[in-house]
Amino acid sequence: MANPNNNNWMSMLVGQDIDPPLPQTVEEIPFVRQAMDFSSLNVDMPDIGKSETVEIRDKDGWKLVSEVYMPKGIGPFPVILYMHGGGWCVGSSEGVRRKTMRLAENGFVVFNLEYSLAPERPFPNAPEDVVYAARWIAKNAQNFKGDASKMIISGDSAGANLSAVAIHILHGDNQAVDGGDLSEIKVNFSGALLYYGVFDFPLMIKEPLSNSGYVEVWFTRGYLGPNYLSKIQNPLVSPVFSPYIDKFPPCYLVCGDQDSLLSNTLSMTKTLTSHNVHTTVSIPGGFDHTFDYVEHKLEGVTPEIERIITWLKSVTS
Repeated sequence: MANPNNNNWMSMLVGQDIDPPLPQTVEEIPFVRQAMDFSSLNVDMPDIGKSETVEIRDKDGWKLVSEVYMPKGIGPFPVILYMHGGGWCVGSSEGVRRKTMRLAENGFVVFNLEYSLAPERPFPNAPEDVVYAARWIAKNAQNFKGDASKMIISGDSAGANLSAVAIHILHGDNQAVDGGDLSEIKVNFSGALLYYGVFDFPLMIKEPLSNSGYVEVWFTRGYLGPNYLSKIQNPLVSPVFSPYIDKFPPCYLVCGDQDSLLSNTLSMTKTLTSHNVHTTVSIPGGFDHTFDYVEHKLEGVTPEIERIITWLKSVTS
């Protein structure tokens, strides 16, 4: 059963009990963002070969950047493009640095993307960033010991949404967002690793559970704008409605049984399997949202991470 509010997992991330106030207006979001500091998670970091930050795009003064983590060894290695969570409005690559370096430690070049956040850069800026980054990586992966023919797209929560949306675009609706100078580059993902994502906006609005309050301000008005009801069944918002589901790569979906977004994972799983997409779903017991952020603190997480790594290696072998 889902926890009644988000205090549980938010407290787990910041390392102390907190009772975060519900956002009342879109204008509050940038101030809330400053308070959500997950840097305390970056301890006992995984052992990798090299890390750096790269600029992927400069569009109208907006710089799209990514942290890049490379494994030890010569390579080439499979590539993962990763998007952090945060309701399209908060979060950063820093908050998922440890968990994504864990993947790099196991033989993957990881691009940990710092994509556009609302309300300053609302929909469709974030999907456009992810699609552009995927094409840029397809063109440049070899410069980072990566093999772009073995590319995984991944993310958690809002980042899982953006991952699925990018698949919808790159495997189907290629002209859905502005591709800029890379619009002709083709990308075929080897797999998608989707952690506790939002795939079905109508379902989330109907069943907000612990996200009540956030749905009304962050996820809808903040990200989609005041006329959000006209957008929630758009595949660029709710990828469960994509007409290209049958073109999705093998997918691994994971969501704890205490996470209020579990119904979204189950909805997406049903849609994928009904279109004969090779799908693995894992629902570990006793875990809430972002449980994998704190593998080093929370007993029982490591077996799930090991299953994920085994799956990643199987679809990129």
